[in-house]
Amino acid sequence: MSASSLLAIATLDAEWRVRTLLPLAMGWSDIVSRLVHDEGSWVALIQQRPGRGTPTPLPNDILFTRALLRSLRPLDIRLADHVIASGKERFSFREAGLL
Repeated sequence: MSASSLLAIATLDAEWRVRTLLPLAMGWSDIVSRLVHDEGSWVALIQQRPGRGTPTPLPNDILFTRALLRSLRPLDIRLADHVIASGKERFSFREAGLL
């Protein structure tokens, strides 16, 4: 994952619409507290790459996604998708079969 990437966890409603966006910069303990308080069961990882680079995941993106999956499991929260957007293009881990 590039240091210049913007990352957020989106809490989703039952139809997988975004309810809230929690920037990862706010810290993991604050994010976990909000996720537990929200009582949602689905989240999505949203990654915005500045510029017009490719949205293809890097090895660190895949490792981070796997670590996030493991961290959410004990909270009974599931990862709906990890979407990487760059310019007008996007990459979906779910659509690519990586989740």
